[in-house]
Amino acid sequence: MTVTRQRIAALLVAAGLAMPLSAAEIFYMDHDLLTGKYVGDVGPLVLSGEIVSGDYDRLLAKIALDPGRYLEQNKLIVASPDGDVPESLRVAALVKALLSEVTVDPQTGPCVGACFLIYAAASERASDGPRLIGVHRLPGAGEFLAVNGVPAPLLAEIARHTREVYWLTPADEQALGHRSPAFARYLKTRCAWDAAVERDVFSGKTEFAALSAPLECRARATQSDARQALARALAGRSSGR
Repeated sequence: MTVTRQRIAALLVAAGLAMPLSAAEIFYMDHDLLTGKYVGDVGPLVLSGEIVSGDYDRLLAKIALDPGRYLEQNKLIVASPDGDVPESLRVAALVKALLSEVTVDPQTGPCVGACFLIYAAASERASDGPRLIGVHRLPGAGEFLAVNGVPAPLLAEIARHTREVYWLTPADEQALGHRSPAFARYLKTRCAWDAAVERDVFSGKTEFAALSAPLECRARATQSDARQALARALAGRSSGR
């Protein structure tokens, strides 16, 4: 066990949760991904390794140790070679409820198989390079993926690849979109978000001021709603649901 895993294990023992050796590591990024320099534990939360039973509770416990720290960025970096589908669905549901962004980076590793459930459920998602998002058939997860807006052609690839991994192409990533349909609806409903105005701002056609009010609304709404969702998740754990 590495020093990092020892530190995580100590925190989780304090929270009353056991940590099997095969569990995913859950820690705050302490190195700049671009420079590799140590910056302290100020980066986003990372979930790294095979996803196994109990990882939902461990992730929730890690966030609960300092909710403000997690929700300030509300971002999760995932790097997993695969894992347990039911547990990944639980993690994905938590990520969706918290309105969290999910990213995959070549410095931390790819997101494959069951990990894609978490990526697909994110409010916004991004990967930085080729062969970082890998999929294959996931028994019992088809409806979840469809509900979360995974395009039909990609669903077909997932169903077709029973053993081999299919790596998402840039075209697949573009079709999937950086923002989930559910989060796009959320922004429109809560903040009158206009996707056309957003595109015009980032293409330079419109002044950034056009997004000021929607961005302020987004920050207020997502923080408030994420805190409420976290409270519900913690209450559910306490009641054994």
